[in-house]
Amino acid sequence: MPFVTTDDGAKVHYRDTGGDGPAVLMLHGFFMDSVMWEPQEKSLAPAYRLVSVDARGHGGTTDDGEPFDHWTLARDAFAVADQLGIERFAIIGQFQGGWIGMRMALQQRSRVRGLAAIGSRSDAYDPSEYAAYKRIILGQWILGDGDLEAIAKPIAAMMVGGTREHHRFWLDRWLADDRRRLEQAGWALMNRESIDDMLADITVPVLVMHGVGDPVYHRDHQEALAARFGGPTRVETINAVNANHSPTFTHPELTDPILRDWLDGLPA
Repeated sequence: MPFVTTDDGAKVHYRDTGGDGPAVLMLHGFFMDSVMWEPQEKSLAPAYRLVSVDARGHGGTTDDGEPFDHWTLARDAFAVADQLGIERFAIIGQFQGGWIGMRMALQQRSRVRGLAAIGSRSDAYDPSEYAAYKRIILGQWILGDGDLEAIAKPIAAMMVGGTREHHRFWLDRWLADDRRRLEQAGWALMNRESIDDMLADITVPVLVMHGVGDPVYHRDHQEALAARFGGPTRVETINAVNANHSPTFTHPELTDPILRDWLDGLPA
């Protein structure tokens, strides 16, 4: 498996479809990994070169267990692009991948051609969200000792969506992994700061997408997010049964024509 070793010793795993097409960095959501982009690897490559990065705590990436934040994860993704000799690229990010992409667009604006944020946000959790997610994600899933399948099943229905087969695919991956290695990723998720007041500085084209069944990221929430950016934006709702938080994985036949159309329209 290909890796990039960062300055602080993390080994960042990535997938690369290769080819001569314009590059797109694919950034997965929390609990997921680069495998979630397999449908897009089939539909968007080879016209586009898809590079999918595993965030710390996820997939094949390993680190020293020290705290990190999403600015660190943004630098990890840049390190992958640097090793591959990719100077400019678009970004497609789901959930935490979206806000990592936003930070990348703020860190090195000249390198980002466009940003697609799927079921994502730019603010911090409010106190009630923080308490609920801390109890479930950290207390029960990551640091708890209870039956992980019982904890994860309802979360899979919400976070993945789609069919029972879609849920089972991710449940099997979660059960085979070490739940404890997500601890620092969990704290980074919980303690991230709002960047609402920075988004006006992102002037590249932005696509905001969500599933109609996403229990958190509704159309009005996504339109409010899009309005904060400083450049052209487009908001798309995936209107399909069980199109929830991860529609690119569960409904690629609906999401990928939109992604391709958006990518085709980006300035060079």
